[in-house]
Amino acid sequence: MAIFNQIRVINPNMYVERTWLDDIVTARVPLLVLRNFLTDEDRQEVVTDLQRCREQIRVSHYPNGALTTLGPYLAKHTAAPENYFTEWRDIASALPPSLAALRLQIYEWVRHALKLESLQTAYEPGLGDYAGSIVRFHADGVANPLHNDNIVRDAAGTGLAVTQILHQLSCVVCLQECNAGGGLRIFNKKWSPEDERFKTPGELGYQSGVVMQSETCEFTPRSGDIYLFNPAFYHEIDRVEGDTRITMGFFFGLTDKKMKHAIAWS
Repeated sequence: MAIFNQIRVINPNMYVERTWLDDIVTARVPLLVLRNFLTDEDRQEVVTDLQRCREQIRVSHYPNGALTTLGPYLAKHTAAPENYFTEWRDIASALPPSLAALRLQIYEWVRHALKLESLQTAYEPGLGDYAGSIVRFHADGVANPLHNDNIVRDAAGTGLAVTQILHQLSCVVCLQECNAGGGLRIFNKKWSPEDERFKTPGELGYQSGVVMQSETCEFTPRSGDIYLFNPAFYHEIDRVEGDTRITMGFFFGLTDKKMKHAIAWS
């Protein structure tokens, strides 16, 4: 029997297995790590360029935490999705070209690693392109509470293109690791409707009782790591110590039963 905490680490010269995509969707492998795909030079260029975008960084405060981001987050705008697209149009021209170039590289690496025929940024008729990624900053002392991500649930009734997907996955690129802490913890517990009793209105995430006695997978990313997982499974980020933990990430959804085509958004 497979053990939930088994992480699969691959490098650019490894043979691509046909089962990798299904392994991540089902969480038979809770985490797939692409290591040594990204050079230190490319990563550092993006980190340096992000310093010029300080005015575009947004902080969303909650009673039990805060999210510091560069770029729009769709789940925040499900009540009025047009605001997501407005926010994206307002900041797109201010983002450094190095960030867009890196995103396209990541798309291609993920497409290859998962044997997809296509992976492209989602488009919404009448509203335009979705943001292809989002940058998150976890400063010293910041943690990310226990949560899950499910756009089909969160944007139900909106008619958005991304609610038509069959499976949602998450891709995260570690642009800058912290000195200590900042580890990702994934639980072998997928969200179900009855879990909403563990949700505290107005706060981020869920109470810890929702994952009681669930197996865990823990991973502390290195600078340059690219990692993939199914975000419908509960996950959290440990408190960061020292340097700010900076990541670029995006969700992508498989749009066909053969799992060959995917669309991405932030």
